[in-house]
Amino acid sequence: MSGWLAVLLSKLVWIGKRVAAPLRRSDGPNKFRLSSMDTATTTYDGDIGWARRPPATVECPRCHSEIFQHNARDSIDCPRCVGEYSHDEFADLKLLYLTCPVCRSRMEHGQRHPERFDIPEWATCTDCRYHWEFEHSYDPGTD
Repeated sequence: MSGWLAVLLSKLVWIGKRVAAPLRRSDGPNKFRLSSMDTATTTYDGDIGWARRPPATVECPRCHSEIFQHNARDSIDCPRCVGEYSHDEFADLKLLYLTCPVCRSRMEHGQRHPERFDIPEWATCTDCRYHWEFEHSYDPGTD
């Protein structure tokens, strides 16, 4: 009878490994791919932090054309006029939209604390469910 239980247990372990395999990342101490956004919402992929902000399109204040900024640290140079802006001036420019880094669709974006930040704090792609957060948690004592 113990042989039968050993076979049953080994089959259950095998099934458990097969179920967990798609979730495994296999690098670093965190062996699973699920981000905090995955565990709390219906998003499938995501990032946190300004350095990982999705590509943005802003409006040029001089000629009103669109300026694409690939990442948060790139300079912002208008392709139609002489407008050149530092990445630090992002908040001063009008944000038109953020582009999903996964499927290249326009993302919904917004602010949770407009009195504290003048930049977008979150963005979600309705096509592929990618989600970006400026910060994952906030100090509850200041809200």
